[in-house]
Formats: sequence, C-alpha cells, structure tokens
Amino acid sequence: MRREFGKTIRTAIVAGLVVAIAACSSTPDRPGPIVVAQPDRPVVEPEENEPVFEREADSYDRRGYVRPSHMGGEEPVRVGLLLPFSASSSAAQKIASAMFDAAQLAAFDAGDAQYLLIPKDTKGTPAGAAAAARSALADGAEIILGPLFSESVEAAARVTRAARKPMIAFSSDLNAGGNGVFLLSFPPELEIERVTEYAVSQELNRFGILAPMTAYGDRVSGAFAEEVFVRGGVIVHEERYEQEPDKMLAPAERLAKYSTEIVPIELRHDFDPNEVRPQNAEAGYTQGYQAVLMPEQGTLLRALAPLLPYYNVDITRVKLLGVSAWKNPRLTREPALRGGWFAAPDPEITKNFETRFAGAFGSAPPRLASLAYDATLLSARLAATQRRRDRFSLESITDPNGYFGADGLFRLKADGSVERGLAILEIQPGGIQVIDPAPRSFAPGF
Repeated sequence: MRREFGKTIRTAIVAGLVVAIAACSSTPDRPGPIVVAQPDRPVVEPEENEPVFEREADSYDRRGYVRPSHMGGEEPVRVGLLLPFSASSSAAQKIASAMFDAAQLAAFDAGDAQYLLIPKDTKGTPAGAAAAARSALADGAEIILGPLFSESVEAAARVTRAARKPMIAFSSDLNAGGNGVFLLSFPPELEIERVTEYAVSQELNRFGILAPMTAYGDRVSGAFAEEVFVRGGVIVHEERYEQEPDKMLAPAERLAKYSTEIVPIELRHDFDPNEVRPQNAEAGYTQGYQAVLMPEQGTLLRALAPLLPYYNVDITRVKLLGVSAWKNPRLTREPALRGGWFAAPDPEITKNFETRFAGAFGSAPPRLASLAYDATLLSARLAATQRRRDRFSLESITDPNGYFGADGLFRLKADGSVERGLAILEIQPGGIQVIDPAPRSFAPGF
C-alpha cells in the first residue's frame, strides 16, 4: 500500500486537491495524518520601508486556515513543508519528491490524526521560498519545515521570523541559522570534529591536508585546523588542488615530501620555548605527518588517493582521514584507501530507515531524505507531547536530551546549529566497518 503514497500525493499537488490518507498498517484502527495540497494563495509583498515584522505577524486570518472537513470540530496541528518540487534542476525535483515521501512516512509513523502536513513548492528560488512560507502561514502553519537551499532558507526565514514562527530548515549553511531558524542538516564541521577527536585518541597528532580548492574545501580545511589545534596537534603541511586529475599531481607530490621531511621544533605540539637544547641536536626536530585529511569523494577520490603511495608515502604508516562521502562501497576496491577512517551516521542505525523507505516507495532514499523524516517526526512528537501554547517553543525544540532519528542521535541548539552522534568507520577490502560506534545519548560516557 505504501508504494502508492508518493504517487498519490504528487498527483494531488498537481491537481490542487485535498487528500486524506488512511492509517498505516501498523495502526489499522487509528486514523492517519492528513496531507493537504492546494493552490498557493496569492501573496501581497510588503511595500518598501514597511515595518514587515509587525505586519507579518498579524497579517494572517485564522478564519482562512486549512480545516479538512472530515476532522469535524477538531483543531489540527498544521505544519508547513517547503521543498523545491518544480525547481529548474531535475535532480532537485527528485530530491524534493523523496524528501516529501520521507515526511509522509514520518507522519504515518507518528500516527497522530490531528497532524496536518501542508506541502508548499519553493520552485527552488529565494522568491519562491518566501512566497511558499507566506502561503503556509496563511494556511495556519505553526512551524515550517524546510526549505532546502541556503538562499531559500534566508528568504523564507525573513518571513517566519517576522511572523514569530520557528523553522527547521535543511541547509548546512551555518550563517542561515539562529533567531528561530534551526538547521537540521549534515554540516561537515561535525564530521571533522569527530574524526579528528578519534585520530588524536589513537595517538596521532601530526597531520597533513590535501583538500579541493573550493568553498567546501575552505570550510573543511578551516574546521580541521581548528580541531587539531584545540587538541594539541599540529598541521605539518597543507596542499590545495583544482578538481581535475592532471591538476592533482603537483599538490600531491608536494604534500608527499612532508611525510618524511623534518619539521622545525617551533611547530611541535609539545614545543616548550623555555626548554634548553644543545645546538644542532636531533632532538630539536620531529618527523612529518602521521595522518592526512582528504575530503574528496567518488571518482576524484579514487584518482587522488593513489597519488600519495605513487609519490612514496608509506600508507601503511600514514592514516588517511575522510568525510561521510567516503561511505561508498566502490571505495573498498581502492588499495590506497584501505584502513582509512571517516565519521558518518552509524549504518546499523540508518539501515532501518533505508529499508522501510524502500519498502514503502520502491527505491532507496537519497541521503537528504532522512532530514525530512526526522524534522517531520520531531514536529509530530512535539505536537503530541507539548501544551498547545508552547509546543514549538525554543525550549521544546532545543531539548538538551536530543532526539533519536533516522540517522541516530541529534539535537538542535539555540544558535540554530545541530549536534549529531556519529560513528567512526574504516574502509576495508571486505566492506566498510564501524570501529567506534555512534553514541546513543548526549550524557557523558554514552
């Protein structure tokens, strides 16, 4: 039965219908949640210099809120879901469709008959996101889930902040969070923190970096340098490259030299400027890096990793560190990556969601689908357990105990950022293995 959910709802969006879906098979006697899809309402843009904050909060008429007729006199919990259903990119459309499917699955898992999911099309643009946010609020949404892209989050956030409604968005752009906007995403900084922490715990403290010359590379490189520093380690050498195979050669060769070359004593993590050493003493130097961070993925990673042993780096002694994109079975065929470590959601946890999604919709979920599942389930649980007046308050959303979702443990923080419990995985010829499980609680020691 679930295989028909996505098809049914997408048809309803196009036709502008209201669709009531029966309860899932696990709760046959309980009415299911409702998904409402109807034409977006016309939105009047604020005039220039108009006090938007005051106007937005009071511009919606409760008499116009969506009220499915079969609910009778019951007041639903209305939740807006903003996704790029008609984005210019077909890839974005497919992700939006899968995220909507995941949101439906979460709504049915919650099993709350008063939960009303209201999807809105952002069209993949900032202007579309702002209009979609206003349309959802005009329909009575108490909280907004989405949008997906950082520019769209910023545009929609101006609307939700002005209306004093919280938003749980799916962007990893940290600048978009805060002041009522929470970013449920996979920020690379969390992966870098986890893998660095683990490497240092294994007595590795001298590191190299080989990162792409991109904004993502800048972000990962900066995070890694900070995490190494606060843990008493040292970055021996860093190289950046353009993401073309021929242009990776020279940076890899330069980095390779630092696997054996000496490093001035001033760069040692245990350097003591007051320590007296004899001149020309070997004790005044230390060897090169013990591990290299390589935040690349896919075909480019398979081209990049072999360059280090090609340039005489002993990869049996130098540990390669990566990011969650390394969770790719094809990488187990690359000898240079054997034994490499990276941080990612625990596959033993994510397998449950992936299996259930595939069973419901007939295909494996893309990575971002779990975000929509977790955001929807979180909003449904808050709606069911909190008092009406403050069920989506800052205190409710930022419960320090966190939540356990499709990707494991997570919690949203007051500054809008997310904290996740990640596992450490290792690439081996026989598969990718968990060598340090993800925590199951934010309490110390778990």
